[in-house]
Amino acid sequence: MKLLKSLLAVGAAAVLAATPLSAAQAKSYRVIFAGYFGPDHPNSRMMEHFKNELEQVSDGQFKVTLKPNNEAGGEEKIMELCKRGTIQIAQVGGLIKNDEPMIGAWEQPFVINGWDHAREVFLSGGMKQFEGDYTANSGARIAGVIVNGFRQISSSFPVTNMKELGKMKIRTPLNEVFVQLFKALGTNPTPLPATELYTALETKVVDGQDNPYSMVKSMGWWEVNKYMLESRHIFSPTFVLVNDKWYGKLDDQAKAWFDTAMDNAVKYNWEISEKDEADTVAFFKQNGVTITIPSAEFKDQMVKAAQPAWDWFDAEVPGSKAIRDYCASVDPAKK
Repeated sequence: MKLLKSLLAVGAAAVLAATPLSAAQAKSYRVIFAGYFGPDHPNSRMMEHFKNELEQVSDGQFKVTLKPNNEAGGEEKIMELCKRGTIQIAQVGGLIKNDEPMIGAWEQPFVINGWDHAREVFLSGGMKQFEGDYTANSGARIAGVIVNGFRQISSSFPVTNMKELGKMKIRTPLNEVFVQLFKALGTNPTPLPATELYTALETKVVDGQDNPYSMVKSMGWWEVNKYMLESRHIFSPTFVLVNDKWYGKLDDQAKAWFDTAMDNAVKYNWEISEKDEADTVAFFKQNGVTITIPSAEFKDQMVKAAQPAWDWFDAEVPGSKAIRDYCASVDPAKK
């Protein structure tokens, strides 16, 4: 009888050794991923792509809660929450320059000329050299660069030349980069958080604002600004930040799942963003928004007027010219 019990115990141990960890025994990771784009925006769709792939490939070990559309707070708040580790992942724009000024120089005016050029700049890995000490300074790492897009100018009246542009009281983000640019262009820049912008446009506190087409649509600003100038003055990236301490505690398998899901979500975002821009232009035209394509003369005047913004970058942010030079070196039109 004792021999039988021993054999049964050995057999049971062998079965347990050959059996994968149960869901209860496996490590689990709870993740909050926050953003500030509207629910239909390509950046919010990127969040869904990441969540679905990571939960599936990890067989549920990762549980991802999405908070797009300012559900966890505006851009500045979710950036701080991610840096502190209250949330694990956040989508953030140029405000990350507060921890590494060089990254603010990624949004210099008129240095990126089209979608193929933007892909060369941000997907080739070459911009990694210009991240400076961001992770050490902030406690977060840049896990991916996705699309905000080419910024355009919306307004309550038509803008077809420099004189009309100069009449604008224009809302800018809470970012000195944009204040300097719009001063150089002759406008009256007024920094406001995005959460206050709809009301500011509706009540004529400001005449207009600048954002990519997809953002203007997703936030509903086109409803109260019926004119757009396709200035394409800045290509704005969006940074996917991950709390560095949290990421460092993932085991090797979890990191591999996380990194692959993130890489695939970033690629997906770029694939859908260019098409979304074209679809949004068609939507605006169908819904009474007048879009002005600047003449070659007007565009050249804007580029020349913006040069003081480059001078400001060079004085304030070491490495700004190196970034312009890098962008020029990977421009497909110049190869």
